[in-house]
Order: sequence, then C-alpha cells, then structure tokens
Amino acid sequence: MNDWHEAEQHVERAHEHYEAGRWDDAAAELRRALSLNPYQPEWHFNLGLTLEAAGRYSDAAQSLGQAFELSPEDGRIALMTGANLLRANQIERSLEWFDRAAGLDPSDPAPFVHRIEAFARMARFDQAELMFFMGQQIAPDCADLYAAMAESLMDQSLYERAVWCLREAARLEPEMPRVEARLAEAYAATGRHERARQLYLRELRRDPGDIETLLDLGSLLVEMNRRQDAGEKFRRVLEIQPDHAEAHFRLGDLAELSGSMAEACVHFDIVMRLDAGFSGVRRRLASLLLERGEGDDAEAARRLMSEEFASLQSDDGDDASAGLG
Repeated sequence: MNDWHEAEQHVERAHEHYEAGRWDDAAAELRRALSLNPYQPEWHFNLGLTLEAAGRYSDAAQSLGQAFELSPEDGRIALMTGANLLRANQIERSLEWFDRAAGLDPSDPAPFVHRIEAFARMARFDQAELMFFMGQQIAPDCADLYAAMAESLMDQSLYERAVWCLREAARLEPEMPRVEARLAEAYAATGRHERARQLYLRELRRDPGDIETLLDLGSLLVEMNRRQDAGEKFRRVLEIQPDHAEAHFRLGDLAELSGSMAEACVHFDIVMRLDAGFSGVRRRLASLLLERGEGDDAEAARRLMSEEFASLQSDDGDDASAGLG
C-alpha cells in the first residue's frame, strides 16, 4: 500500500469518527494522514473543523492557519481562523485574520461582524461602532451586523439602542437563533419584564429545548416573584440535562428564598459534586450549614471555607504569574 492510499484511508476513518462525534479519534486519524502527506489544505481544514467541534479553539486556529498557508486565496479559511482565535480570547491576533479575510473578499460583511465582537470585547466600543457602519456600506440588510452591534451596546448598558438593533435583526432575519431571547434580555434590563417574558416564551415555542433561554426565563420569573414558574423552568433544564450545575444552583437559590434550607443544601451539594469550581457555591453551602447548625455542619462549613480560601489564593497566584509573563 503506498502512502497516498494509506493517507486516504485515514481521512475516510476520520470522517466516520467525525460523523459519530468522536472528535479525538477523528483528529488522530487526520494527523496520521497529514504525517504521510502534509500538503493537502483540505485535510488541515478538516482537522481545524474537528478541533473546533471539540472546543479546542486555539489548536483549531493553528490547523486552519496551516490550511490557509496552502490556500492563501481562500478568505473563508482566514475568517474561520480569526473566529477560532477570538473564541480562544486571542483577540489581537483574530483581528489580523479578519483583515486578511476582508482583503480577500471585500463584499463579505462577516469580517465586520466578527470585528464588532472583537473590539467590543476589548472595550473599544467606538471601533466596534465604526465596524458596524463600515459593514453597512457593504451589506445594509445584514442581520448579523445588527445583532453584533446590539451585543456591543448591551455591554455598555445602552439597552434602548440595543433593542432597536435587535428589532432590526429580527425583521431582517426572523429565524435568527436566539434573537427573541436577546431582545427579551434587553427589555428586562429596562424593567419591561412582562414584555421580556413574552419574548422568551416566543423563543421557546421555536426551540423548546433551548437551555440558555430556559435559564434566562427562570431568572426573569424570579425577579417577577413568580418562583413556582421559575422552578418549573429550572427543572425543565434538568429534564434535558440532569447534570447541569447552573440549574441546580438556581434551584438552590429558590429553595433558600423559600426557606427550604435542607433542599437548598441538597442542590448546592450536587453543584459541588458536578463542578467544585462553580463560583460561590462553597460560600453559599457553608453559610447554610452554619445557619442550620446540626451535627457536623460547623465542621463541614469550616472545611468548605478552607477550600474556598485555598482556591482564591491559587487564582491570585495564577494571575500574578500571568502578569509576570
């Protein structure tokens, strides 16, 4: 068997693994193929897609960058490289790739959409707005431009302007994922809770299993003092994903608000088992145990606070090391 035929077999197996959601196996097969023939841009591209699916965004960007070296006129690859760098929080590098993508296809508004997000994440909001207006020059009816600009405005707490942008996005692309939910969040931030609730429900009619929307609606219902309805939304999340730590945490919140300390402890304890690093859960559970004061509660609370203190010290040390680097 020659190297070319063997490499092709690895690629075929990689495709089978990818279709089955076995990202690590798919990546391993593609790397074997590339070790035999490293000059196939589509194999580097497929490896990038596989790593992206696995959530390994920095590695995905590296593979996509190698694909671009072999296909330097492909603006799509440049755009995807930048998008993965942005997901990996390598924002300055992502902007370089968006510039390349825009240069290769000046009629594509997508680089401007990503630049809006990149500049907003750097709190360079004037630049984000400039990218919005520049993108509009190319594609005045691009819903993604309005949606990205809305996110930047919400980061600045400019909710009325964000509402306008999101309404435009929904008008231009009614089926845009979660546009109603984002609009609901903007309305909720301005105190229009009932309007927000209706929009969340509309989003859920379109996608009943959207966990993020269920959580957001549940939180809104807590604010509206509709705790029973909120609990139903959080429990619905657990029906879809039983090990969802945030849903358990929010049910613990509700139980504590309702005076059900034992139930709250159960939920916070589950959160600890699912994700020991979940923000604030040790403090909340320790506080409840001290308030309850039964049996070994005080000792358990002391242990939890010791773990919390050690975790905070570790985080501070990591931050200091990053600064020294």
